[in-house]
Amino acid sequence: MIRAVIVAGFFSLSSQQSNYCDPQLCPSGEPHIACNGLNKLSSTCGPGAQEVNLAPFQDLILDLHNQLRNRVALGLQTTPAMRSFLRPSGCQHWSTVRFPYAGQNIGLFSYYALTFTVTELITDFINDWYSEYTLKTPAFLAKYPRSYNGPDIGHFTQIVSDRTNRIGCSLVTYYDTTWINQYFVCNYALINLIGQTVYVAGVACSKCTTGCSVKYPGLCNTNEVVIAKP
Repeated sequence: MIRAVIVAGFFSLSSQQSNYCDPQLCPSGEPHIACNGLNKLSSTCGPGAQEVNLAPFQDLILDLHNQLRNRVALGLQTTPAMRSFLRPSGCQHWSTVRFPYAGQNIGLFSYYALTFTVTELITDFINDWYSEYTLKTPAFLAKYPRSYNGPDIGHFTQIVSDRTNRIGCSLVTYYDTTWINQYFVCNYALINLIGQTVYVAGVACSKCTTGCSVKYPGLCNTNEVVIAKP
């Protein structure tokens, strides 16, 4: 199985402690979404839109990710297993010089005449992304495909990337006529990289230099050194 680390960090783009206007962050030349402040929602979200405070749900988000990564690392869900899986943690900064290759999962859920708790929404979004494991092949895990036109696999591979050790998420509620829309986004330390491995197969935790997590035995401890770059 792979060397999978624990996802142990959580971040929020609302923090303006980094220079999000640095042109190096967006090679395309377009401005970073957080440049010059990110203290209110776009007008395109419509009246009544609001960002949900996820501070009380950080542990839930991290635990869900780590539970799923642990299943993969131990070979309980997919084959082959991982030899060094990190346990992701939370982080307060994203898409900066520290994380120049950040990845992202996006989910949208629209409904009416129904009620859902934030816990239910978060759990459903993350499990839905992970459910793509049924569509993956060992070849995809060994080398992320180029010009792929099949069913979605990128949400799953983003969750189980063996170089992801930081996660940050946001949830926005907005309204459209009779619909209630929940827009959930999670950023990850490293994006899916074409031509590179999602994770390296092997015996679970066999390449963890800091030992295995007690709570997630298939994952490395949170202090495992990881370079979230190609």
